Amino acid sequence: MLFVIDMQNDYVDPEKGAMVVEGAKEIVPNILQEIRRQEEQGEPIYYTLDKHQSDEGRSAQEDQWGHELYPPLQQALQKHQAIKKDFHSISPEVAAKLRDEYQDDPNRVITVVGAETNVCVLSNAVMLHNSFPLASVRILKEACAGSTEALHQKALDVMKSLKMEIK
Repeated sequence: MLFVIDMQNDYVDPEKGAMVVEGAKEIVPNILQEIRRQEEQGEPIYYTLDKHQSDEGRSAQEDQWGHELYPPLQQALQKHQAIKKDFHSISPEVAAKLRDEYQDDPNRVITVVGAETNVCVLSNAVMLHNSFPLASVRILKEACAGSTEALHQKALDVMKSLKMEIK
């Protein structure tokens, strides 16, 4: 199972994004590779879309663009399921529905990639870990980008201390 977190234009596009996460564009090839790997294994793939507030002065069209998936990921994720979220993490209700659908299984591996390691990746990984306590939660560090390199590393350290696998 794969979760791609918030790889939207506002966070990834270094030229026009309103809240660009440093290094987010550079992790796109690693995320695409993981999507292909998970598809080959027949694993379910989800991606989150954060309903963030946009900057004043932007047109409705610019706001819509900012909320869309970064173009190289649009095609790769088009047949997979989007989860819209209002804050850092998927809601407890969505997490419960996922658990009902897939059941908790000690053989399940839940892989998490995306932006921002120290905010939304961390929050979603914790939510998924709580919802699937028997499963392994794996964070692909080369497919995540944090606010800063130091915060990226600190978030990875926190997730490792929570018994998540950092790969």
